[in-house]
Amino acid sequence: MNMQQSKRQNITSKDLYALLEKQSYRCALSGRELTPEITGAEHIVPLDAGGGHTAENIYLIVRDAARLKRHLSERDLLDLCFDILNHRGKHHGYHATRIP
Repeated sequence: MNMQQSKRQNITSKDLYALLEKQSYRCALSGRELTPEITGAEHIVPLDAGGGHTAENIYLIVRDAARLKRHLSERDLLDLCFDILNHRGKHHGYHATRIP
């Protein structure tokens, strides 16, 4: 059994419903309301960064965020969003600052 297989477990619908409740039906990244049409499950620590396919390493997020998050850590995703906001945001009325 390789390392990836040892970090893999079945994630059940019961696990996903428990996550929905725990997250108050809100996206773990954006805080947007989760509905069946827009909800996706994503690994908190990406598999290619050593994260396991386990219920503890999954959160529910809107699919648009999932497309960005798939291979990034949360920190890398936030850094990317920060750079985008500071580069293009002024054209749309946004500006971001880091909290010290």
